[in-house]
Amino acid sequence: MSDLIHSEGADTLITTHLRQGQLPWQVEKAISIAPEGEMRDMLLLSLLTNYAYTLPAMRMYHGFPHHQYGPELMTMVLAPAASGKGIMNYAKQLLKGIDNEHGDFIFLPANTSSAALMSYLQMLKGRGIMMATEIDTLSKALGSTTGGFSDVLRCMFEHETISKLRKNQEELIEIPDPHFAVLISGTYNQLKPLIKSRENGLMSRFACYVVKQTQDFDDRVWLDEADDAIPQEIALYEQLGRELSQRYGWMRKAKHSCYFYLTDAQRKTITRMFRAMYETLRHAFGNEFDSILKRMPVIMKRIGMILTGLRLDTSKPLPERIVCSEDDFETMLLIGHKLLMHSAMMFQMLPENKETVPGEIGHTLIQKQFFEMLPADFTKQDAVKQAEVLGISIRTMEKWIDKLVQSTDIVRITHGKYHKRKYKIA
Repeated sequence: MSDLIHSEGADTLITTHLRQGQLPWQVEKAISIAPEGEMRDMLLLSLLTNYAYTLPAMRMYHGFPHHQYGPELMTMVLAPAASGKGIMNYAKQLLKGIDNEHGDFIFLPANTSSAALMSYLQMLKGRGIMMATEIDTLSKALGSTTGGFSDVLRCMFEHETISKLRKNQEELIEIPDPHFAVLISGTYNQLKPLIKSRENGLMSRFACYVVKQTQDFDDRVWLDEADDAIPQEIALYEQLGRELSQRYGWMRKAKHSCYFYLTDAQRKTITRMFRAMYETLRHAFGNEFDSILKRMPVIMKRIGMILTGLRLDTSKPLPERIVCSEDDFETMLLIGHKLLMHSAMMFQMLPENKETVPGEIGHTLIQKQFFEMLPADFTKQDAVKQAEVLGISIRTMEKWIDKLVQSTDIVRITHGKYHKRKYKIA
């Protein structure tokens, strides 16, 4: 299974590597409306974030000492303007059935104050979803004098008790065991106001996805007639919404939790994956990347828990424990591997501790790691693979190669073929 992950090379796409029928049928049908590639990936991550709300009884243990987690995800997508981020709003449609049938208020506005957020969370007993199609909305709330709920988001990830003292009323509000999901999207320039540096621990709580700057032109913009597929999509999402509403009610009525587990073989596989990537990525990006590496297993297992929960038979009593299937384990391993690559790309958009130009890669550990990973004799394709593993753009990689050729650290043998002088045999 780990061979399958690494055989995809440094491709950062997710859904293009999923087999037909690999996902639970609800997810398979829901993502079918999106074009293949990055738009389908964005929809998948949005769906998983919202599906978690429909699985209130799912739980898992992770870490030592054991900590109990629910399935809630915090997801952030960065993409250029007009790149199709609107597809993420489809995920919201699936929960309309719950809103209508159960009367639950689900979605919280990102443009809110800390006090208002605490009131909402207290009213909802700590469960809900925050969605923002523009990261700026959340950034302003976090940075405002009446906002300041970055600490609340951090507590949400760990389900830690949130306590706030209202100064005016001198009232203490406590929300134990909060289960709260976040789904935000925005452009590259909107990242830094939200997460100002690589040391900021908020980013490590997010499942991050970065859409490439360059995209093909979409010919569908010229269509000026009604699309027959739209009513079908609406009908499909209404059908899926009804199923999720029924699943949500089934779980909410259960008197116990359903605990998600990996098999011994699966635990060994995921351990090998992280050991293989840990030293490379940590050495490339420094200690600041450590928190991302350590929290990614939690995010991955939450994804596995969501996929497993969607497969449970609602005509039977809720089981007290469920083991991850091989299909769902393969999916969570794939997604986790890709999310690490996207986190590396997003990490490089943040300034280092020292003053740097936002969006540019530091000229220290990452360049050194790239150079050291290259074999003594290599081709451009070899360099491309190593660059993508580290989340470096092809354009940046080419600039680095040109500078190394100019400094004679690398010799260009022929077009596309190089030799590292550092390893020249005397």
